Amino acid sequence: MNVKMISIEVPEDLISIAFYNILSSRADDEEFYNFAHDWNKKVIFFLKPFYPITVIIEGDEIKFQIGEVESADMKVTIELQTMLDLAYGRENPFFAIENGLMEIEGLGNDSINLVKFYNIFMVSMQKVAKEQSLNYFELEKKTR
Repeated sequence: MNVKMISIEVPEDLISIAFYNILSSRADDEEFYNFAHDWNKKVIFFLKPFYPITVIIEGDEIKFQIGEVESADMKVTIELQTMLDLAYGRENPFFAIENGLMEIEGLGNDSINLVKFYNIFMVSMQKVAKEQSLNYFELEKKTR
């Protein structure tokens, strides 16, 4: 059986390594491949209080770049705690957007991009969070 995989570059900085670990957990997953393959997007993640990184998805490859690129298709701004709340199911991504806990620029009204973004990033975070050996970041949801 020929398994299609997304190739994910190993980054050198802390935030990119976190995204690498999240995404590489599904690199050989057919559903992940179908969403990420040929999406050809540059997504900036500004994970506060840290620094922005750009996740570049082209063809069958995912790469990381520190900082923001001018030609980015989307920009996601999110606090670390909100990202953890989303991963552990303590927060709903649509509620987070609606209440300003997560901002996504460049998504527009394109439902295909929304579905791909959700399945590539949100589903991957949730799957990693469910892995018992990786729950060292699990915290109770803070009262806002």
